[in-house]
Amino acid sequence: MKNNETLSQYKWVDTHCHIQLMGKDFKEEDIFNLEYLIIPGVNVESSQRAKQMSQQIQKNAFWSAGLHPHEADSFHEIKEELSLLMEEADLIGETGLDYYRNLSPREQQIESLQFHLQVAHKMNKPIILHCRDSFSDMYDLLSSSTYRNKIILHSWTGGNNWTKKFVELDVYFSISGIVTYITAHDLHQSVQHIPIERLLLETDVPYLTPEPYKGKKNIPSNIMYTAKKLSELLSIPLKELSDITIANTNKLMEK
Repeated sequence: MKNNETLSQYKWVDTHCHIQLMGKDFKEEDIFNLEYLIIPGVNVESSQRAKQMSQQIQKNAFWSAGLHPHEADSFHEIKEELSLLMEEADLIGETGLDYYRNLSPREQQIESLQFHLQVAHKMNKPIILHCRDSFSDMYDLLSSSTYRNKIILHSWTGGNNWTKKFVELDVYFSISGIVTYITAHDLHQSVQHIPIERLLLETDVPYLTPEPYKGKKNIPSNIMYTAKKLSELLSIPLKELSDITIANTNKLMEK
């Protein structure tokens, strides 16, 4: 309990928090330790709900509009409606490439991602990218893109080699509860290659619950357990990590 009390005194920014998907499970007290949060959309409906939640909760919140790669096969049907939401949103995404589940054809995932990148560049807005088992294609697309400096690689899990390559692109790396898992050996090593000024934290609520609550529904305040593990891996005091990650997110969100 003492350890939790110490943890709970620090503030964090949750850069990827789908509270609009929590339904009745969402409670205001579960964001007590957040300075602010980013609520990402994954399709038209959830982007609309992200906007609504950002206005309803008693914390500062940004929201994003985007189409998750799992739903990229609906891109042409919803493109016009999504575009209107993107004009209002603070960020673009969640978009990206997911070759692990392949729930949409890869060509459609790439087409949707390229559209999101073009919009983000045109509107000068940060973009949230999902990258699972797709490091090579994602790297090729980003390295050839004109939009480079406000990219968030959400729930980064890449190993040393891919981390070093993406560092060259000057992106932001957002670390989720996966870093707390005993099996995340590659990530435990690769986080040490991320420049400290490009490091962000997230929960991916309601998914990716960190230890010691893995297997249960995630809540935003659990970000403190991810922060604790990261501070241990990087040998950085929690207060310093809090200050660094808040400053990084502030810089990311500057116009």
